[in-house]
Parts: sequence; structure tokens; C-alpha cells
Amino acid sequence: MKTQGMFLAYVLSTFCLISLFVNTAAQGANFTDHLRGNTIGPGVLDLGGSIRFRYESMDNYNVKGYGTGKTDDVLLSRLRVHLRYTFPEGPIFFIQGQDARFWLSDLKKDDFGPSCPWLNEFDLRQAYVEWKRIGHSPLGFKMGRQAISYGDNRIFGPGNWGNVGRYTWDVGKLLLDTSLFDLDIFGGQRVFYLKDKFDDEHFSCHVYTAYAQIKSIPGGNKLDLFYIVKRNSDETTKGEAGTGELLLQTTGFYGKGKWQDLDYAGTFAYQFGDYGKDNIRAFGLNAEVGYTPFQRFQPRVAVSLSYASGDKDPGDGTHGTFDGVFGAIDKYYGRMNFFSWMNLVDWEIGISVKPLKGMKVVLDYHRFRLAQAGDAWYFCNGKKMRWDPSGVSGRDLGQEIDLIWKYRVVRHITLMAGCAQFFPGDFIKATGTHDDARWVFGQIELTF
Repeated sequence: MKTQGMFLAYVLSTFCLISLFVNTAAQGANFTDHLRGNTIGPGVLDLGGSIRFRYESMDNYNVKGYGTGKTDDVLLSRLRVHLRYTFPEGPIFFIQGQDARFWLSDLKKDDFGPSCPWLNEFDLRQAYVEWKRIGHSPLGFKMGRQAISYGDNRIFGPGNWGNVGRYTWDVGKLLLDTSLFDLDIFGGQRVFYLKDKFDDEHFSCHVYTAYAQIKSIPGGNKLDLFYIVKRNSDETTKGEAGTGELLLQTTGFYGKGKWQDLDYAGTFAYQFGDYGKDNIRAFGLNAEVGYTPFQRFQPRVAVSLSYASGDKDPGDGTHGTFDGVFGAIDKYYGRMNFFSWMNLVDWEIGISVKPLKGMKVVLDYHRFRLAQAGDAWYFCNGKKMRWDPSGVSGRDLGQEIDLIWKYRVVRHITLMAGCAQFFPGDFIKATGTHDDARWVFGQIELTF
């Protein structure tokens, strides 16, 4: 009864908010103006947030894996509310709470471990203090629990498509803001989301990062440089040559730009260090080129390649599987979330169009292969879904077609819907069940 009551409360609040936003928009008013810019004491207080509902139907898979042979339906809800207090010429204090829940699914919360990607009841998502350019100097800081996002979110991204969210961090950042570049230096740990209690635990690895965003490149081009250290010193990482510590170092760049009707973007990351007693030698890359022939409806055709190295030889003492760092998954390697940026070759062709103001339709085709036949297929959680160490099952993972529709109805109401189908390849057919998988969803999000 408690769960049903919470569900009904969510539905009622959503319809009330929709009615309020639509009515005020029709009258030329902005309801959220009353929530922002309120002078209290020496500073300004802003209140904001979002509430989101998404229904998904997953055929022959679920959030835990592929090949279930059943259809799983789920209704997801997520409420986020935040407060921001800004001092003039001073720091910003920010706090955000989150409540994420699910209904209808055949999976229950007890089917998951201590963390569930759909469930995070009444918890703290962010709480930090940020002060940029202290005393008009180039130095600043950002301390506390926070979501981290850079570039196109492929290296660092919060993973907001997931109901709970993919990454939140307890970190301290040193900020350097100059006319030539921004440099963020930080260290901390990733928050471990707990389904039944407050999120006060962390993943065992510590992360240290230097991320620079270059400002002085002409022509609207962008270049980011990064160096990331992921370390677990508890001597539990099991490599091919023995067990030891994890010291994974990632360095590389992200860039993007435009030239007439062409746009382009790319990421390259090289990894080295220690994986137990093994040496790490791995890399990942993405390259994309898009073409928009004219501005009416803004039709765009894009081709991209995402590559993540795999392990060539499971007995040579070299760890060759690229670690997908801390970036988004759903936007890049198929909307059905079957793959991580690990031992993967993903060729993608995409077409998008904007037929109306605020509306966008995207059709993507993916062709997936293993980078190394003797390494595993890694699911979106980074765990091995299937593995044939002999390599005789080949490298063909399959194909996926995604169709996504998004429409911003009014300023604070956004609708989304979509469908996708996955066609398994020879590797999957040779290693287990191999029926097609399908996905449909519909979503409404209100921001305030």
C-alpha cells in the first residue's frame, strides 16, 4: 500500500505540474521566475529541480543482461530538487536531493545487490561549495559531492539517462581559470549508490585527475587534454601473472570543430600502469564526421567509429582490455545499453532532423564487433556478458537500430519516445541464446 500510495502521489504531482506549467506558459508567464533570484541576506537563493517518468518495455533482456527469453516492463520515476545560494563576489553553496523508484518490473529490489540502478530513495546526490576566481585571481576550488562532466561526456559524464544516475563523486577540486585554458585538478572517490540506506560508501578505487580545456584555439574549435589515475592499493586485482594493486593511468585528448557544413569530433585515450602483476597496454578512440547540407529542418548525416582495445592473449602478462573510464554509455554504443567501451568496435551511421521548433528525430544504425576474439563481450556495467577464450566463436556481435523522438513542448516540459531492435551476430549465436531483442520507451520530464 505504501508503494502504491507513493506511485499515486508521483502521478498526481506530475499532472498538477503539467497543468500549472502549460497554463502559465499560455498566459505568457513563467512560474519558475518565482523560484529563482530571491535575495536573502547577503546572497541570492535559487530553487530548481526536475521530475521524470519513463516507461520501458524490454524484450529478451533486462537491466541485468541479455537473453532472458522474457519481456520486462518497468515504470521509472526520478525526482531531483536543488538549492543554490550565491554570494556576490564569493562562493556558491549547492545541495541536491534525489528520489528514484521503479514499478511493474519482474525484477524486485532483492534481485539486486546493495546497489540497484533503478532505486535510490530520498538521498543526497550533490552537496558542494564552489568559489571561482577568488579575489579576482585565476584560482578557485570546488569541494564536496558532485557530478562531473567534461567535453562530450565520453571520458567523464554523470550518466543521467539511468534512473539513479551512473556517476557521482566525493572530491576536492583545484580550479585554475586563465585566458588561455581552464585546468581542473582533483582527487576523490566515486559514490556507491545504496538502495536501502544513505549513500555513505565509496568504490574502493581512488581517482586523481588533471583536466585542461584549451581556450585559445581559433575558429570555434575545442581541445581538451586529460590525465587520469585510478588506483586501488588493496592488492586484490587479479592479473594473468598474479594478484596485486591496480594502478591504471589514462592520458589523451578530446576535440571538436566545424568547417562549413561539416562538423567533426574525436577522442583518444591511452592506458598504462599495473593490473595486478600485469602491465597495462590499452587504448580507446572515437572519430565522428557529420554533414548538415542546409539549415531548413537541419538534416544531419554522421558516420562514427568507436574502438576499445581488447586483450590479445590471456596468458602473456599484458592487460590489453581498455577501461571505459567514467563516461556515458547510452548515448554512444547503442541506446539499448548492451555494450561498454571495452573490447569493442562500433561503426555507427546516424541521420537526424528537426522538423519543428523544439523537436528532433534521430535514426541510428550500429554494427558491433569484438576488438579481440579471445576477449569478452562486456555489458554496460563493465562485467563480462559472454566470453570464448579460444576465439573460435569469432568477433561478430551484431547490429542495432535505434529511433529516438524528442520534443520540448514548452520551456519546462520535454517528451521523448523511441524504439530499438538488436540483431545478434555470429559470436552471440555461437555462445548461447541468440534471439533478437527489442526495446520501446516513452518519457516525460518536467523541469522547474
